[in-house]
Amino acid sequence: MAEDENEESKTYKYLVLLLGFASLVLAASTIYTMELLAINYGVGAGAVLQSMADKTNVTASLTQTVAQLDNLSNSIKEIYIVSLIAFGMIGSALVVYITRYKRSGALSRRYSLMHLTLTVIFIALFFIVLSNFPINYANPYFLLVYAAMATALGIDLYLEFVIKRKQMIVSIKGSGLRIDPNVPYTNLIRLREGIFSKLSGNVRIVDKHFNSDAIANLHRLLETNTSRINKLDIVTSAEMFDSKFQENYNDFRNELRNAGVELNCMLMSREDSIAQHERFIFDDARAYKIPPLNIINKKSEHIVDLRIGEAKNRFDALARNATKYDNYVVKQARGPEV
Repeated sequence: MAEDENEESKTYKYLVLLLGFASLVLAASTIYTMELLAINYGVGAGAVLQSMADKTNVTASLTQTVAQLDNLSNSIKEIYIVSLIAFGMIGSALVVYITRYKRSGALSRRYSLMHLTLTVIFIALFFIVLSNFPINYANPYFLLVYAAMATALGIDLYLEFVIKRKQMIVSIKGSGLRIDPNVPYTNLIRLREGIFSKLSGNVRIVDKHFNSDAIANLHRLLETNTSRINKLDIVTSAEMFDSKFQENYNDFRNELRNAGVELNCMLMSREDSIAQHERFIFDDARAYKIPPLNIINKKSEHIVDLRIGEAKNRFDALARNATKYDNYVVKQARGPEV
């Protein structure tokens, strides 16, 4: 499964690179077309001025060019707009490439759709510009432009299809994963494969009843995925701490540190702890509402999707008022202040 995902990521990367190259070719084509129009306009305008100065008729070979001076002038103005669209395509392709690791994220979806829209507009306007005067559309230059247009449009449509399909699959899995208390072991396997194995980067958790059982379950859920995670932030409270919590937490933190994962635990303020009831977990690409981690595999409940922006805003608000767990331990060791 991991190999398939890796191969799919490489394919996506090369397609986006090809999309950027096609966009670059189309941008270059507008510059060449602009030069071609300017030369024709200059030749036609020069012929008119020369005929007026010599009080003679325009040379027969230039009559058609002179007759199209108004069209050429309008086409030069239009090609400027088309060139701006082409450079917009390059910019959006660059954003899609940068966000390729989060291709189902909002930013990647937004800019891939933007590229598709700009590509359609570019193709339409490009042919409108060229339709105003006779051009040999069969020369090798224009064949290259046609190929770039077809490539950009084809990749855009493919990416839109793939992104939307993946998004739909993730949504179905996210909202359809039900916890059955009769099969706790199976629940852990399904949670690990369906949700926790997909988390990466900075993973953040809010669960105010975090204890030793929660640490054990979290370890089992993440043990095959630590290579994709670099930081784990947990916001909780001291309500459910047991006598072995500090020892288990230190062992868990050391083990994660050895795997290259930074663990950071914070305790909510008293007011936030009273008000906060939802548990959720998220990274930069996905977010889920979850049951309490200490009974995540035993409580009859559905795992449902959560908007990333909503999860991040709530997490940040709780973290601003929170106390670091290490500071809490030091304060507890000192005892009550006199």
